[in-house]
Amino acid sequence: MMKRVFFVGATAVSLLICLFVTSTQTLAQDATPTPDRLAAPPTVPAPTQADEGAQLYWLHCQPCHGDVGQGLTDAPDDDWRAQYPEEDQYCWNSGCHGARPYEEGFTLPKQVPAIIGGNSLSQFGTAADLYSYIRASMPRQVPGSLTDEEYLAIVAFLGQAHGVWNGEPISAVSAEQIILNTPQPQPTAVVEPTPTSLATAVPTTPSSENANEINWLLVSGMALLLLLVMGGVLWRKQTG
Repeated sequence: MMKRVFFVGATAVSLLICLFVTSTQTLAQDATPTPDRLAAPPTVPAPTQADEGAQLYWLHCQPCHGDVGQGLTDAPDDDWRAQYPEEDQYCWNSGCHGARPYEEGFTLPKQVPAIIGGNSLSQFGTAADLYSYIRASMPRQVPGSLTDEEYLAIVAFLGQAHGVWNGEPISAVSAEQIILNTPQPQPTAVVEPTPTSLATAVPTTPSSENANEINWLLVSGMALLLLLVMGGVLWRKQTG
């Protein structure tokens, strides 16, 4: 009897242990944390210029342009806007980024453009055009506050995202050779010739040779007429 009770008890304990281990593993799987899209990108042991640009993008560009360069709008269902805490999702209504910002604030556009994917950055022909623009205009709240090397690193990061960066460090000179968008040829306008009306045709001016010929004929005619007159006068004197 005691053996049977011991056997049943041991079996029950074993089942409980198995259930506990299984439930613990299930809870561990369910507890996998959701990636924080606001967090900084991971660092690498030997960062390239684009890796450094990724860190700079996260610090200076991502708050407005999005974690994957998708841009930001004031639409209620905007994906990037929803990543912020609820109290930070209405910046346009607050004094810091609204129409009347605080002294240290700035007005945030309600349509921040995408800069990765689709037809983004289509207004820039080369990486040099992009570099010149962001160097003069970004970040929006403190334009020109980064070093040239930092702006070039951001250009390398965006060039990598657009598939045009070959891994070589970008300089202000080499950026001219990196094509972001090929200019589209403009259609050539075809101008139809306007026919000239016969009634409005301009008469041609006689050439100098024709004018000389006309003058010679006039002189010859006058000389002949003078000879005839003189001959008639002499004839009348002889017959008179």
